[in-house]
Amino acid sequence: MYHKIFFFALLAFFLGVCPDPALASGGITEFSSPLEKVVNTITGPAGRSISIIGMALCGIYMIIHKDDITGGFKYAINTVFAICFVAFAASMINSIFSFSGAVA
Repeated sequence: MYHKIFFFALLAFFLGVCPDPALASGGITEFSSPLEKVVNTITGPAGRSISIIGMALCGIYMIIHKDDITGGFKYAINTVFAICFVAFAASMINSIFSFSGAVA
């Protein structure tokens, strides 16, 4: 039991002192471009419009058919509403808190 703890402590110390074997200097360059495209699509003008329309349609449907919605369909509508809200909130936070220049 103690030799396992000693081994992991020695490994952690070695990787902390010599980070090159840990490959800590690189990045995920092959995945960064597709992920940036997805994020830009979700938080861009098209994503903002789709999320506003999705929230409006879910809200209208929930207001009109509030007594008829039960079970899994209610969870599905709530899930779509939550996804639209998160996409819209991300684009709004980016537009509110993105500064282009020095803040005085």
